Amino acid sequence: MPQPARVTAIVVNWNGGQMLTDSLASLFAQTWADLEVIVVDNGSKDGSLDAAIARFGDRLRVIRNARNEGFARGNNQAFAIATGEWVFLLNNDAVAAPDAIERLMAFVADKPDVGHLACRVMRLEEPNVFDSAGLLLYPDGVCRPRGWQEKDLGQYDRPEMVLAAHGCACAYRRTMLDQVGAFDEIYFCYLEDLDLGMRAQLMGWKCWYVPDSVVRHHKSATAGNYSKFKAWHVERNRIWNAIKLLPRFILFTSPLFTMNRYLMQGYAAATGRGLSSDFVKEYSLFQLSWILLHAYCAALWRLPRMLRERHRLSKARTISTREWYDLISRYKLDAIELALKH
Repeated sequence: MPQPARVTAIVVNWNGGQMLTDSLASLFAQTWADLEVIVVDNGSKDGSLDAAIARFGDRLRVIRNARNEGFARGNNQAFAIATGEWVFLLNNDAVAAPDAIERLMAFVADKPDVGHLACRVMRLEEPNVFDSAGLLLYPDGVCRPRGWQEKDLGQYDRPEMVLAAHGCACAYRRTMLDQVGAFDEIYFCYLEDLDLGMRAQLMGWKCWYVPDSVVRHHKSATAGNYSKFKAWHVERNRIWNAIKLLPRFILFTSPLFTMNRYLMQGYAAATGRGLSSDFVKEYSLFQLSWILLHAYCAALWRLPRMLRERHRLSKARTISTREWYDLISRYKLDAIELALKH
């Protein structure tokens, strides 16, 4: 009988406060025996790391950064020293059920072609409301969690193949990361989980959603649901995703999808629906236009690098072009859902 896999759990922290301690406590309460825990602190000033060290002591492996290196680089630093056959990522504003890792490892034990796993992520404040059951892709490179803000009516009770796992709570096979590569650190934060998941899919690694592995999440507790910081990073990074990850025809038509998304988001803002309506309450149309312009300029500045990445991925891709298009079609996010869900 094969030995149980060693798992490395990783939490990237930036001023997480009490949430960090709660997140780590949920990891140390896991029923999976062979588990190491790494926290990467991105220059926190709130004492959250010191409080965690005081509570958990030598059981906790710590990487201290002098400044905020971002979600992508923080996790990559932990990947470099992790000893597990699998790495389990958990946001500092999320808590995992005691058997969350055990459920993932039991599910994947006989599935060598599965390289990444998505948890059943529920709202911490509303345990019967979904935060994520994997990711969906809009055909201009942006994504949103599958099932986001839906009440739990049993619609996501079965294991299913999904496009990619939400970085809030997921697991990656070490051999997959060695082949595909880790997070693209230039993203800093937001949509890097879709980038990694799509790169894995293009190289033949499947992703499964495991509903028995439950995590509860404070949504956007660190950066906010509709901050300028988040809006800028999402818009810039989705352009990079489009250039790197979309089939040629969809890439060429993606500006039409973007215009449709903007129109739908404008309608949502005008009618007081969706996140767009919250954003325009805080920021003016001029500020929004400036964010978009700045994001486009930042994205285009790195266009040569992204084109090189696209060429490299095209050569490394193991799935057929038909399968590539099927992935986009099967896990497509509708513009109305993207715009109107709050």
